[in-house]
Amino acid sequence: MAKGIDTIYTEIVKRLVKERKRQNITQEELARISSIDRTHMGSIEQGRRKPTLATIYKIAKVLKMPLEHLFKGM
Repeated sequence: MAKGIDTIYTEIVKRLVKERKRQNITQEELARISSIDRTHMGSIEQGRRKPTLATIYKIAKVLKMPLEHLFKGM
């Protein structure tokens, strides 16, 4: 069964947040290191904004997460 785009965004963000917390990185630190505005990062994590693929890539790179991991099983 195909997932809707909103469900995919939600799952990707959940995976990013889980990894950020696993690494004990604050939202503010991740935003700074990723060169993403802190409020934008918060909006992404709260589901109010959908990140672009470029933003997902920047965050994943800082967290040392392969993009394949973010999309696995979707």
